[in-house]
Amino acid sequence: MLYVHSFSQIEQQLFRKLSFNEPINQIDLLQIQNKEDLIEQCKFINNTTLLYSFQRLGFYTHIDSFKHECDVVDWLMEYVLENHFEKLILLTYPGAYYNSSNLFLQHKGIIEQKFTQSGIHCTLLNVQAIGDKAHHYNNLHELFFEKTEGHYVIPKKSQFYVYSIAINNLVEIISKSVRHKYSGKYDAFDTVIDIKSFLLYYSRVLMVSRVSPVYLYFKSFFGTYPSPTMLELFLLTMVPMYKFRTEKEFHLMLDAVEITSPEGVYSSNSIHLNHIEPSGYQIQLQG
Repeated sequence: MLYVHSFSQIEQQLFRKLSFNEPINQIDLLQIQNKEDLIEQCKFINNTTLLYSFQRLGFYTHIDSFKHECDVVDWLMEYVLENHFEKLILLTYPGAYYNSSNLFLQHKGIIEQKFTQSGIHCTLLNVQAIGDKAHHYNNLHELFFEKTEGHYVIPKKSQFYVYSIAINNLVEIISKSVRHKYSGKYDAFDTVIDIKSFLLYYSRVLMVSRVSPVYLYFKSFFGTYPSPTMLELFLLTMVPMYKFRTEKEFHLMLDAVEITSPEGVYSSNSIHLNHIEPSGYQIQLQG
């Protein structure tokens, strides 16, 4: 399998875990400036399956950052067609749509189109938040970690949840996608969780600050916080995700990770979230 990705911590760990199950080679897509670079890096690689992801979310800033990825994907699609690849696996994002009002979701929708229009068998996996407890990695770290303060800074918003998946479960889904032909798009998550608890559980950081979105937009304008399109992504209404189809098709159980934190106890069953408030009142939220 050829794994083309942005070399974030979580993606490199995903590569290491996949290498125990699959013959795999990796390429840093940020080092590709033209098609010749891609061909040179693939010179001694013989694969028929492509896995693609871009989890270095802080990279997405101005329009040029999106254009660079689109260019790389265009060269990549030419390459896989010329070399007779049989299967494509894409880690995409929930809510991706080529005509979205959010630039990031619009961009991800365009990437999806490039993959599906290739004519090659394609599996799309909707992934929002990925966590590796053993190594304290998560794919949202780069977005929210404030280096100067040494803690996470997130928008102050009620009902701020993410659909997360433990890296071992994601590895299992990808490995099954390699061995079998799963067509279409699947939601890949095991737990619906408050974003503060997610960040604390899947990192070594001990503190999360909640700040007014207006102030964070101001910081974004001056380049001291993720770009407005990425900030907006976490202020939009949650896109419902459903894991029962993924469990059925892939013949696995995506059991929730039970996380106890000052915010409460979190677990998920399909799109249901049980949230035990510190006051002791239990409420149920529908995704």
